[in-house]
Amino acid sequence: MERLKYRYYQTIRDKGNMFWGIVYPMILATFFFIAFGHLGKDTWTEIPVAYVAAGQERVFDAFMEGMDGNFLAVRPMEEAEALKALEEGTVEGIFFAERNGAPSLSVGKSGLRETALSMVLDAYMKNSAMMEEIARTRPEKLPEAMQALQAESSSIREVSLGGKTYETVLEYFFACISMMCFFGCFMGHKLGAENAANVTPLAARRSISPEKKSLMVLEDLLVGISIQFVNALAFLLFLRFVLGISLNGNFLGMALICLLGSMTGVSLGIVVGSSARLTEGMKTLILVALPLFLCFLAGLMIGDMKYNIEKHIPLLNRMNPAALISDALYYLNVYNDGRALGIRLLLLLAFACVMTAWAFLSLRRTRYESI
Repeated sequence: MERLKYRYYQTIRDKGNMFWGIVYPMILATFFFIAFGHLGKDTWTEIPVAYVAAGQERVFDAFMEGMDGNFLAVRPMEEAEALKALEEGTVEGIFFAERNGAPSLSVGKSGLRETALSMVLDAYMKNSAMMEEIARTRPEKLPEAMQALQAESSSIREVSLGGKTYETVLEYFFACISMMCFFGCFMGHKLGAENAANVTPLAARRSISPEKKSLMVLEDLLVGISIQFVNALAFLLFLRFVLGISLNGNFLGMALICLLGSMTGVSLGIVVGSSARLTEGMKTLILVALPLFLCFLAGLMIGDMKYNIEKHIPLLNRMNPAALISDALYYLNVYNDGRALGIRLLLLLAFACVMTAWAFLSLRRTRYESI
């Protein structure tokens, strides 16, 4: 226990570890906040959508007519025209009065506004049978019932993150959290090098100590992952209480995501740092370029990057742990989809376990003929 305590002191006192592990992500998040100065202001505008009528859907026609100017900006179009408008980005979704026997929605990407459109259709579908029954038996009551349904749908504006424009902006902060977790690789690099006797003199001295090698490796894994995990929690608190970013998801859920991300990042650093085949310059290049590339694909530099990949190469997002972290935070904070969140967490858990086991075995099984 005494040795573990001093290992914590030694790791925390390394200024490079702490700078990349917590200070740099805070600086980057602050610049993001400055750049997105409208964050938190009530700037919700009506969502432009296309409506393709079927000619006989009286109830849904009335519903869409009532929503026009009330949360939605509805533009009646033919199907070909609507699809072209969606592709060009002039509308953010297409409501079809009848497709496969029921009203439906098509969107071009995934975001807060698209989520809100889905909630509008869900609200209608839950009450459609009642609306049709009223239209058939008591048509004079239909306007009153329709107003109640439209009021329910319009309330989405108030409950969707306080009615504020977060759709693309939050993605940058989710990707920043991903980057922060992966920057634990710098701490892992140092810990890995200090366990490889053919890499550093300190590791050579440690290798001839009477302490079991497996215990030393487990201690270093525990030290690196726990420190980076605490850094991640501090970063979440910094976003919430210093910058005022509204992370509305369950804090324990976000902590779990950060724990899995920290395990992956630190373990990656240990694997690279303990390699004797790579030069120090090559290790640094890998540890800088690889996390930044993964976070670039997750939307750190271009907010829509992850959605474009999801549209064309969705498998790439499932293979990118940085995108999994960002997706999990999105489903936890913005779009309450337990199934999608569970899939991301399972994939992220698999990545974290594989990388941690790889890091442990890369150090535990190393043997030297001479030092």
